[in-house]
Amino acid sequence: MQLKYITCSDPRETVKYGDLHGLSLLSPKVEFGIQAHPSAMAEGLPRNEWFDIMLNNSTNKFNLALHINYQWCDDFCSGVIPAEILQWLHTYKPYGQGPKIKRIQLNVGDGTVATLNATKLAKVMQSFPDREFILPYNPKLKDFIEKMHNTGAKFSLLYDNSYGRGICPNTWDGPVYENHVQGYAGGLCGENLKQNLKKISEKLSENYETWIDAEGNLMIPGTRHMDFWRARKYILGALDFEQTR
Repeated sequence: MQLKYITCSDPRETVKYGDLHGLSLLSPKVEFGIQAHPSAMAEGLPRNEWFDIMLNNSTNKFNLALHINYQWCDDFCSGVIPAEILQWLHTYKPYGQGPKIKRIQLNVGDGTVATLNATKLAKVMQSFPDREFILPYNPKLKDFIEKMHNTGAKFSLLYDNSYGRGICPNTWDGPVYENHVQGYAGGLCGENLKQNLKKISEKLSENYETWIDAEGNLMIPGTRHMDFWRARKYILGALDFEQTR
């Protein structure tokens, strides 16, 4: 098992640019997953402006992913890309270095189950062949993911049997599909990371490229503010696991 990304999810506009930069310097594998939905990131809102600053900073070497929720996710699943997201997806690094936002996670299941349209969503994915699209995988979404698989669209899966509640399973499942890369989330943090990475690695081949994603356990307790030191411990734990196993 090889880790391609070590994802820290949901840094918000309260997080200083310098702190994100400091975390990114720990490894080129560090990725920040920005939670995007209209009530937080519509044009004119603080998180929208904060994100624009990151995208337009020519020295920014962050790995950035958009984690799209609620109405905006609903729009994607209906074949429509919201204007704000379309603008961000067309923001590129200078000198032809490729898109700044490399990965797009669609958190289907957050109120979108009734409107899921595999055919329309597949067309949206196929219109951005240079991006990696990610869908969550859990028993609730099994049938829809099978429909998406049958469209032939290229996408990855994020395994999280806790349905986003941040609970570690006793066991982790191997890849559901051979041709859809699978990442892992659910209760991961600096304290439990090594033991869970060991369990995950036992389900994957030596050369399998995957990623891990942590969110709730990276926050200051009782808040939704990412804690620099918790995030740092989580990142260093992942790097240490790779170096010592």
